[in-house]
Amino acid sequence: MAITLELPEELEARLSAEAEARGISLREYVQERLGGVVEAPGPRLSLAEIDRLLDEAADIVPEGTPHLTDYAMSRESIYTREDEW
Repeated sequence: MAITLELPEELEARLSAEAEARGISLREYVQERLGGVVEAPGPRLSLAEIDRLLDEAADIVPEGTPHLTDYAMSRESIYTREDEW
């Protein structure tokens, strides 16, 4: 299958340089890069596995660690205005 991509000049130049450094054509290099993205979806975890992993992560937190308040996790707390510094 043939696909035509319109790439910004700087991206094309960077990809060409990377392909040349590896000693392969730009076409081969782009196919490798796209293949790595498409073919590597990662493992799918079941809900039980996710639950187990979250329990393990929670066990890492030391006993007595204080809980964060709702305000500490709020947008207003995280994103402040620069003129308030």
